[in-house]
Amino acid sequence: MQQPETTLIYWAPSRVRFNLTLILAAVVVVLGLLQAAGFDPLAAACSPRASSEPAAQTEGASPEAGDDAASTNRGSAWLLVIVGLGVGAYSWLTSPRQYRVYSDALIIMFGMPRQRTIHFSDIREVVLDRGFMGDPLRVYTVNRRRVPLQVREPEEMHRYLDGAVKDFWRANPQYAPQPDEEGEGGGVSDVVESTVADGDEPAEEPRAETTIDEAEDAPERSPRSRRRSLRDDTYEAGDEESPPRFS
Repeated sequence: MQQPETTLIYWAPSRVRFNLTLILAAVVVVLGLLQAAGFDPLAAACSPRASSEPAAQTEGASPEAGDDAASTNRGSAWLLVIVGLGVGAYSWLTSPRQYRVYSDALIIMFGMPRQRTIHFSDIREVVLDRGFMGDPLRVYTVNRRRVPLQVREPEEMHRYLDGAVKDFWRANPQYAPQPDEEGEGGGVSDVVESTVADGDEPAEEPRAETTIDEAEDAPERSPRSRRRSLRDDTYEAGDEESPPRFS
């Protein structure tokens, strides 16, 4: 059976135009090589008179002390070269350079020869959020990992990537996420709908009638308030006018 052809749909460069870490690592390597060769540009720049009076500086110094100093300088120079190469290699292999959207996968291109492939069967959601601190375009995988996409035009990248992922899900429904995995609020909406569909609102509980014991336990009112309540009860509710009250 012939496999479907994987075609390139869209590609976008990284939003980071210049890798400053890689540039600084290259500068450190060059300085280390110059020091290992016997020339220290930093020392020459800080003390220009040192090169014009070399004899005066070395006068009275023993040959063994000079050899120890030279070996120490060479050791520190090669240490700079090793550190610069290590930092440069790490930055080269971990900084994304290009993003490629194919019909079945997203490929993130780092420094050669490293690249990362994220198949659409492992993608759960593609999110574009301008209010998010950091990179607005993110890809969430099935195992709940977040992969930020550092592109210059996140809206355009989201349009092509989201369309390609949905087309892949339509062609392969077995890889499409379940309804409860599409969003965090899906389970809440299902619970609300099931609660409404079960029936009407629960009936209110009947109010408890006041018993004689509760009436006896009620706080006792003053004689003046009792007289007012008795006088008001003598008049019927249908009277148009009520007599004036005197305190």
